[in-house]
Amino acid sequence: MRRAVLIVLSCGVLAGCGAEGVVSPTPVTVIGKAPAAPTFPITPAFKLKGDPTAGAKVFGSAGCASCHTLAAAHATGTVGPNLDQLKPNYRAVTAQVTNGGAAMPSFKKTLSTQQIADVAAYVVKSTGGTVP
Repeated sequence: MRRAVLIVLSCGVLAGCGAEGVVSPTPVTVIGKAPAAPTFPITPAFKLKGDPTAGAKVFGSAGCASCHTLAAAHATGTVGPNLDQLKPNYRAVTAQVTNGGAAMPSFKKTLSTQQIADVAAYVVKSTGGTVP
């Protein structure tokens, strides 16, 4: 008798193990506002038309490849962001190269305004953006 009770209980437990039920997602309530996308200052280089061909040379000579990944430059740096994934716009690149930020140094004393515009045009064009 005891054995029969164990068998019945075991069958009841096992019957529930493979059962499929309906699962619905729990709604998420967001309180407040989503963070705004970062805005970058307008720099003197932003007002210039950059030359992507000249920018490729600047990217190589300024050492950008040592920190950044950019397929067009065969660069595989991992210190800074992967530019192919980031796909930054022209304003962001001119501001970041001019002013630096996080671990990136400012290049406003080592590159001319035109060189900054050129490297920005190169990065934007290489990552699929439209160069102004």
